[in-house]
Amino acid sequence: MKNKINIFAGFWKKMADFIIGNRPALISAIAVLTAFFTYQIFSLELSYELPKILPQSDESFKLYQDFKKKYGEDGNVMVIALKSDKLYDLNTFNDWYDLSQELKSIPGIKNVLSNASLSEVKRNDSLKKFDFVPLLKQKPSSQAEVDSLKSKIATLPFYEGFVYNGDAHLMAVTFDQAKLNSKDRITLTEDIQKKAQTFGEKHNIEMHFSGMPFVRTNFMSKVRSELSLFMGLAFLVTIFILYLFFKSLRVVFYASVVILIAVVWSVGLISLFGYKISILTGLIPPLIIVIGIPNSIFLINKYQEEYLRTGNKIESLKIAVEKIGKTTFLANVTTFLGFFVFYFTGSPLLLEFGLVAAISVMATWAISMILIPSIFSYVADPKPKHVRH
Repeated sequence: MKNKINIFAGFWKKMADFIIGNRPALISAIAVLTAFFTYQIFSLELSYELPKILPQSDESFKLYQDFKKKYGEDGNVMVIALKSDKLYDLNTFNDWYDLSQELKSIPGIKNVLSNASLSEVKRNDSLKKFDFVPLLKQKPSSQAEVDSLKSKIATLPFYEGFVYNGDAHLMAVTFDQAKLNSKDRITLTEDIQKKAQTFGEKHNIEMHFSGMPFVRTNFMSKVRSELSLFMGLAFLVTIFILYLFFKSLRVVFYASVVILIAVVWSVGLISLFGYKISILTGLIPPLIIVIGIPNSIFLINKYQEEYLRTGNKIESLKIAVEKIGKTTFLANVTTFLGFFVFYFTGSPLLLEFGLVAAISVMATWAISMILIPSIFSYVADPKPKHVRH
């Protein structure tokens, strides 16, 4: 047992000697890798698909996939709704008709259904099939045509409670699935809202919006803005904590650079693996910021304490790496294992998060162990007032 302890202690001493002895090469290697991961970030995309939480082997997930194969994609309809007893007035209805046609002409929109584009099902005995005959072949030119259409729709009970219910009416806008799962969905949804709101303002009608494209777009827009805000606040809190410990803006700057590099690596890994920013993977950068704090604090604090004791910068850095390296390694390995177990859940969402988070945790530890001693070996000596006792 004693021999094993000696071997373990010897390993960390050799690592400290290796890091301090090869500082220029190690800094250059990290610089190259950071540039590589920065390049990867430029191809990173937000995930606009529904989160796949269930494992692919789950019976409910298989039933869902079978449903989509049989009936097509789901969740691709945005609904515009209004309540007005003036909709069947000629001018209002014609604008409603124009809105329907305008939305249908937008690239990425497959179809638009409203009371301005309904069809009647008629039996074709000669061909032994059903024909869908449009109730309205062109925009009405008189109030009598609109009244006739209203009466005809009233004789078709299928549409009641589906397209209209009393004075409440809706327009269903079907998205192309390829556009729905891309960033173009945001532009499409905003464009549809803008055009519908213009109609509502013109006729003093309150417009309402729903449907999965609308909900998912608003959700992802909030996720995108809140993740950016969360990461920014996390970084500010990190700087504040570091300053409380070391009372030195210079130390805070160097430690922040190290943490920022770790964040770049974590985001670059998401892109490198071909993943996208989802509600979970988007939490990895703030997570890395939080994990990078103790690594930096322990190393810098130990180095400053040893320097005040020995007065030898290089020797103090070696002791800091040797003593703190093994402690932080065990702490980070525990965190690594905690995240890596998500890889075996079978859930694509958790798999992506667990793999990237686990690798990023150990990468953050390695970056801290290399850069902090390397940087502080070249900068000015610490002062007693900056040392946290």
